[in-house]
Amino acid sequence: LCYTILIVTTSICFTLTSLLTEFRKRNLTYRAWLPYNYNSSTIVFCLTYAHQLISLIAGSLVNVACDSLICGLLVHICCQIEILEYRLSKISNGYNNLHDCICHHDGIFKYALRLNKKFKMTIAMQFIVSTMVVCSNLYQMTKSSTVDASYLPLLLYMSCMLTQIFIYCWYGNEVKLKSIQVVDNIFGINWLTLDKNFKQSLLIIINRASIPIEFTSAYILSMNLDSFVGV
Repeated sequence: LCYTILIVTTSICFTLTSLLTEFRKRNLTYRAWLPYNYNSSTIVFCLTYAHQLISLIAGSLVNVACDSLICGLLVHICCQIEILEYRLSKISNGYNNLHDCICHHDGIFKYALRLNKKFKMTIAMQFIVSTMVVCSNLYQMTKSSTVDASYLPLLLYMSCMLTQIFIYCWYGNEVKLKSIQVVDNIFGINWLTLDKNFKQSLLIIINRASIPIEFTSAYILSMNLDSFVGV
């Protein structure tokens, strides 16, 4: 919700700034090559100008939707791990229940691997573009020795890019921590009441959970808080 509010606020700020500056000078919000003269008439200019603003708002909302989708899928993994932990905490010497837990844990890992394969390039492009935008905005801000109103859109835009990187790293880090936490919860089970075969079966989950679920962007940069600090 906070990310959406920040994106909408930035879009409104860009729109108002453009209306108060560029529109009066009959300039478009963004420089663009067009197959016609947009200054040929007032109607043509207004339509072209409105097209850019509508595209700005629509693009920002689509961006929020895509980010929310990926983060929602990461949250789903965390929820599945919590369900598995609850099932393990209530487990007894019933082998059918243990078999279901092992299959559930294996399914979580397979789902996470498939998700990482599907979105690895998307996440990588988001990281690269957002980092380039932050660097570009910082460079533009250092070019001017005076602080004026034009700094506000740049600051908001840079905040959006940093927030975008942060939410990916935050939820990726949560998935990693949740997957490691499974081992701790298994050791919290009352092992003295379990038979030998049951304990050996639990070791299957422990061995699998010893390697955490870690999302990466193109298998290069890990999605965790350490990566965000590095950016």
